[in-house]
Amino acid sequence: MPDLAHDYKSDDNIDNEEDLTKISTSNLSFRSINSSPTPSLSNSRIFSPIVLHASLPKDLPDLSLETLCVETRPDSPIIPHQNKPISLELLSASSSSNDIVDDFEKPHSNRNTIVNHSLRVPMDDKNLNKEIQDRLNSYEVQHQIRASISTAPNDIILMIIGSIAAIGSGVCFPMMFFIYQKALNSFVSYSHMNSNSTYTNSSECIFLSWIAWSSWMIAAERQVRCIRFALFRNILRQEIGWFDVHNSGALSNRLIVDLDKIKDGMSDKVPDFITLVSRTLGSLVYSFIVGWKLSLVFLSISPLVILTFNLTVKMIVKYTVKEVQAFASASSIAQEVLQNIRTVTAFHGQKKEEERFANSLIESKRIGIKKGIYVGICQGLNTIFNFSSFAVTVWYGPYLVRTECSNYSPGTVFVVLVACMSATLYTSHFIPHIQNFAEATGSGTYVFDIIARKTKIDAFSDEGDQPKTITGDIEFKNIHFTYPARDEISVLNNLSLKIPSGKTVALVGPSGCGKSTIVQLIQRFYDPDDGRVLLDGKDIRTLNVAWLRSHIGIVSQEPALFYGTIEDNIRLGKPNATDDEVETAAKMANAHDFIMALPQKYKTTSGDKLSGGQKQRIAIARALISNPKILLLDEATSALDNTSERIVQDALDKAKHDRTTIVIAHRLSTIQNADLIIVLEYGQVVEKGNHNELMSRKGLYYQLVTTHNRQETEDDEDDEDDEEDNNYMEKLLTPQVLANRRVSKQSIASSGEFDKYDDNISEISDHLSKKKKFFHVPFLYKISKLNIPELHWILLGTIASLILGATQPIFGLTLSKMFGAFAESDLNKQKYLVLISAIIHFCIGIGGGIAQFLTSVGFAKSGEELTMRMRKMTFSAMLRQEISYFDYESNSTGALITRLSKDASALKGLTGVRIGIVFQAISAVITALIISFLSSWKLTLVVSCFSPLIIFTNKFQGQKKRKTTELTDETSFIEQGGQYATQAIENIRTVVALHQENHFINFYENAFNQEFKQEMYRLHLSAISIAISQSIIYFLHCTCFGYGIKLIENGEIKYEQMYRTFAVMSLAMMTVGRSLAMVSDYSKAKTAALRIMKLHERQSKIDPNDESGIILKNVIGNIEFCGVHFRYPSRITLPILKKFSLKCLTNSTTALVGPSGGGKSTTIALLQRFYDPLEGKILLDGNDIKILNIRWLRSLIGLVQQEPVLFNLSIRDNIAYGDNSREMTQNDIEDAARIANIHELIISLPQGYETLCGAKGNQLSGGQKQR
Repeated sequence: MPDLAHDYKSDDNIDNEEDLTKISTSNLSFRSINSSPTPSLSNSRIFSPIVLHASLPKDLPDLSLETLCVETRPDSPIIPHQNKPISLELLSASSSSNDIVDDFEKPHSNRNTIVNHSLRVPMDDKNLNKEIQDRLNSYEVQHQIRASISTAPNDIILMIIGSIAAIGSGVCFPMMFFIYQKALNSFVSYSHMNSNSTYTNSSECIFLSWIAWSSWMIAAERQVRCIRFALFRNILRQEIGWFDVHNSGALSNRLIVDLDKIKDGMSDKVPDFITLVSRTLGSLVYSFIVGWKLSLVFLSISPLVILTFNLTVKMIVKYTVKEVQAFASASSIAQEVLQNIRTVTAFHGQKKEEERFANSLIESKRIGIKKGIYVGICQGLNTIFNFSSFAVTVWYGPYLVRTECSNYSPGTVFVVLVACMSATLYTSHFIPHIQNFAEATGSGTYVFDIIARKTKIDAFSDEGDQPKTITGDIEFKNIHFTYPARDEISVLNNLSLKIPSGKTVALVGPSGCGKSTIVQLIQRFYDPDDGRVLLDGKDIRTLNVAWLRSHIGIVSQEPALFYGTIEDNIRLGKPNATDDEVETAAKMANAHDFIMALPQKYKTTSGDKLSGGQKQRIAIARALISNPKILLLDEATSALDNTSERIVQDALDKAKHDRTTIVIAHRLSTIQNADLIIVLEYGQVVEKGNHNELMSRKGLYYQLVTTHNRQETEDDEDDEDDEEDNNYMEKLLTPQVLANRRVSKQSIASSGEFDKYDDNISEISDHLSKKKKFFHVPFLYKISKLNIPELHWILLGTIASLILGATQPIFGLTLSKMFGAFAESDLNKQKYLVLISAIIHFCIGIGGGIAQFLTSVGFAKSGEELTMRMRKMTFSAMLRQEISYFDYESNSTGALITRLSKDASALKGLTGVRIGIVFQAISAVITALIISFLSSWKLTLVVSCFSPLIIFTNKFQGQKKRKTTELTDETSFIEQGGQYATQAIENIRTVVALHQENHFINFYENAFNQEFKQEMYRLHLSAISIAISQSIIYFLHCTCFGYGIKLIENGEIKYEQMYRTFAVMSLAMMTVGRSLAMVSDYSKAKTAALRIMKLHERQSKIDPNDESGIILKNVIGNIEFCGVHFRYPSRITLPILKKFSLKCLTNSTTALVGPSGGGKSTTIALLQRFYDPLEGKILLDGNDIKILNIRWLRSLIGLVQQEPVLFNLSIRDNIAYGDNSREMTQNDIEDAARIANIHELIISLPQGYETLCGAKGNQLSGGQKQR
């Protein structure tokens, strides 16, 4: 596939920013879980009666909290980057033109961390207006066009053919004016010529319209597919620093909403627009040919029309750009919340997240309403000016007939008026298309900027040396490094160190001292600001990036597994590995036994289906399978229990043989046998040597080890007891017994009674069986109920739309009256009638202009409110579901975000200008029928016979548009692609480290290739129905003139009556045709709304918002599990808990130990009522927790999870998240921070408690996040 970026101007000055520097603090920690009770951490529920430790926060050394408080050094300075003092002020809001290419979410300053990571701070007006102007200028548009069509020659040929056919289809329309003129001036020969010529036009129009629409829709599908692939490929191609300043939710939004808007702007809207333009130009050209003077008079007011039209376009573009920017923030919030739904549920944060999401939508709604007001003003003026030109023409036309009868006849005046009127009417139809094009242009700007951007570290490039052999000597020479997001703080300060090949080197030091930064520099995630990183004496910047990473194995602190089987995940480390190699790697990582205990063994689906320890062991196997020369272990065993850790540590010790190994460990005892230990502090090497040498110096390492040993001594007896228990349990838990254990991330997946395990399947079945019945429910009535608060705005918009729709048939009536004035023999009376007709036209324009403004304002207000309400309702319904709902692949984060973004965006097909156009069409038809029946009921009945054909084509188009979306209750190809993209972007560090970008690109492209094949079939059928609807007006004219002349010959009607019927019905049909262009939008919106309503009506099995249940006055804290049986619905054959009984008394600490996947986290999940047991009871102070108020129950529980979860909020807000039942004071926040020994570090930051934690807390180190 050709690169779309070849002809698109790139910008090498785009800022690439990185995580917040991991601020330094002492590398000290808490004692193990089975010691005396410890105070809850800052992100647990403050002062909760019950504190749950899902697992030990092992990223910190083993140290009691009491010792931790003594050993921290809050007075330790933070070394700022040289000559760059820390500033507490925001940097200048000024921006160069180079800033445009990064993103509209780019804020005031590219060095302001808070603004950069919030994605909610709008740009200043100066810069935003500058960017909007760049969107509007031809230079930018030309680049976008060049980038969009530089795909395949076949697409260009299709677009050329489609454009020519669309022009031909449009030109057929003004050809009828020749027939009308002949009919008026030469009635004798008309009867034969008219029917045949019009019928020929009809046939040609159908054929040309089918060619035009099918060519453009196929070309659009092909191009959007290419753009989609190029966008995703180039996203994964970017360096890690770029991802640190681009929220994953916003990037996912680019792949969904923005590409849909581009598709809307390139598909059926383009041939429709070209046809309108050709009809407009053709009508004007013909009018000039037959009567240039009258045409010039008509166009005398055209400068004002053009001015208002240009203003309309600019308003649409300007506010569409702002709207896209505003909604990106909401999308990123939704993704963050759904990714961490268990944390949100545990702390009962649904209401807070709903409010956060709703607040992020306010700006988007406000901009949409403002856009409606300004567009309404411009369109209203446009309507007034248009009808003013009609009034002038109606007055001047008869004058020319009287004074220049040789050149002007009544037929000439009529044809010029109809031609100019048609041109004006079609010009007004440009607005919805311009709006679509503007949205596509705004989205395309973002998309093409990303596609065009050249990454600073290109893993896809073939450039760079690829030595045949590698020894593994690593050297850091005078390294200075700051993360671009916080360049005022130096992470590594003149760092120099050597790591000899084949040796094991351990990096030790306080949290945030630069240990993980060194590991990332070796992988070339970033390049140093100064100095060099050498591999075998060569600067790694001269080496091929892919080759470098292929020789590095990495096991991170927080492992990431992907969709697919366990075997697939291990094989990601070596795609061509054999089955034997996969098993060997699993055995080395102590994972083979538990994998073989699973029913499907290595074919078991992974993802969220494994416990933390099991995931870590698979990640270790994935790193070892490629037999890398360099092995990086960034706290690789932090997620394992004691027994598994020792076994895996032994395996890792063996794996270190004959390879360069760099270890960052949370237990100092595991690195004492390292060949070299390097002690870091404040980004510098303060000590190095082996264990004995460093202990003899009694420096920082000695202090850390002494403290560590003191803690181990305190816990020695407990550890021995735990080891005996674990050994005993390992003997008991044979593979057969292990098969009865649930394997899940934190051992959680679903809930409900045993006979409800297939609720998801039965739900889908019920939906499919009841779908027809559901679709028969009055749809608009259900939607309108949600819009009741804006009823007065809806009535205003509806009444104004009905008035506006009636103006066209009334205009046709006055036009026919004017034609009748020509038959008046009294010259004075003729002048009077013409003057009255001109005044009526002007009044129609005034009324239509006001109605246009009120329509735009009324439906903009009601439409934006409804859209916001539906978005909130969808998000709220998702958060209301039980945890098991999110365990199914069809409801993964990627699928839900895709659904939320697409459905919310599609809802605009039911709101705003589109619904106003529908009401205009209804009013036009009713008014036209009344006038036509009064003129000639016979002719009207004959013309009305085309209504079934209109309805049929309308319904046919709608059905084809719904084919895809009706099946999205199950995972569609689009949602599958969205899942792959979301997961790859969320875990980009793992993807890049494994150099498996192409793996996800292939999966992503395969999903959309399948969707493309299905779409091709639907496109041809849609094109046929559109072609028929486009040609209806020709059949109508043929019938009207053919039958009308017959009635005239029979003396049943007069000429004026026939032309009245013709003019009125023609104008009404034009308005109907305009509404037919919205059929696809309406159909997509209807399906999206039905899906939202279905989700809203779904009853949650464990509703977190349920207010029923008992609230105990006094809580003691005794917990008891009584004969609990539990299985997960997704794995109904595997019992997790069987006759499980346990008592946890108040004021005591209970430790749950056992192999990974033994049910420890499941027990905690059941206590939180994430799920309900199949049998048995869980009692709190003797009361079944099922009868207790769920919100009150969860408010009693504080949770410290195995993998800490922080939101993209300030540190203050993240700490306050522990108690969402009340407004936390600053004193409460600081007290909790002091208990977790993080207060001093927080206040040392430039923004203190207002410092943003970043997406997934990536601005803090692992230890800082856990505290």
